[in-house]
Amino acid sequence: MTHPALRHAVAASLLLLTLALSTIADAETPASSVNTPDDINPDHWIGEGVLKAGKGYAPTPMGQVHYRDIGPRDTRVPMLLLHMTPLSMIQFAEAQNAIAAKGIRVIAIDTPGYGMSDPPPQAAPDISAFADNLGAVLDYLKIKKVVVAGHHTGACIATSFAVRHPERVAAIILHGVPIFNEQEIAVRIHRSLGDRTPQADGSHLSHYFRPPAAGSPPPSPEYLKAQTWFALSIFEEGADVGHYAVYRYDMLSDLKALKGPGMIVSDRGDAIHPVDLRAAQARPDFVYREFSDDSTLSIMMHPTEWANLTTDFYHQVIH
Repeated sequence: MTHPALRHAVAASLLLLTLALSTIADAETPASSVNTPDDINPDHWIGEGVLKAGKGYAPTPMGQVHYRDIGPRDTRVPMLLLHMTPLSMIQFAEAQNAIAAKGIRVIAIDTPGYGMSDPPPQAAPDISAFADNLGAVLDYLKIKKVVVAGHHTGACIATSFAVRHPERVAAIILHGVPIFNEQEIAVRIHRSLGDRTPQADGSHLSHYFRPPAAGSPPPSPEYLKAQTWFALSIFEEGADVGHYAVYRYDMLSDLKALKGPGMIVSDRGDAIHPVDLRAAQARPDFVYREFSDDSTLSIMMHPTEWANLTTDFYHQVIH
């Protein structure tokens, strides 16, 4: 057994070493990057740091579904946000804050297999399985009806949910509507998100970034932040159950079958912008809005503007 005096000497040395390293770290850290308690508002989580306010897990047939539920508890019809693949609820972090600040209870979830939700128990669930699973989340939260908003994969899940459970959907917002035809699916279904094998130079993450073309303006900080989350989400993703389900979903039939008010939102820089135009033609009764010149990361780049757009529509249909 180690002599007590020796153990005390070792412990004292480790304490001194820890204090010394802490002093060095503090000296090398710019003051502007140090988080103080005044910098941290758990009700306004935007991705950095640990999520606190509003988080929870709902038991569902697909396992534990991670959610963030913020805003006034007395909202008669809350808003439900469904993210794209391969992102998570992080896609809506800032927009969700802005919607809640406008007096609307708003719930964002991690689709099973993404973020902090359990992977689905079945190997390849279809869109209808993801949609039906939302009912268990709403039941757990004791919510009867929502305005549901989905982006890309989330738009597919939202559409299927609204068709299969119309009594639970007051209105729908579809941002990026993947009603792909057979030729488009044949091209997309074999695409890979890239090799995720960790590399010493970090290229397994950095290759998702591209320097601007000659003469082009540098990318905005908002784009770089959103692209960082996108790269990290790809690296963290397991089986690509989201895209697998999308490419096997007859969204056009369900889109035509939707009842109630709806809005289609598109970004002119999104690869599926032409598809969104077809969706708008299929539902001329829906509101159609072109949101930005950006691509699939526009919600993260312009969260306040997206919150304004969606809450304006919300107030038009919920009185």
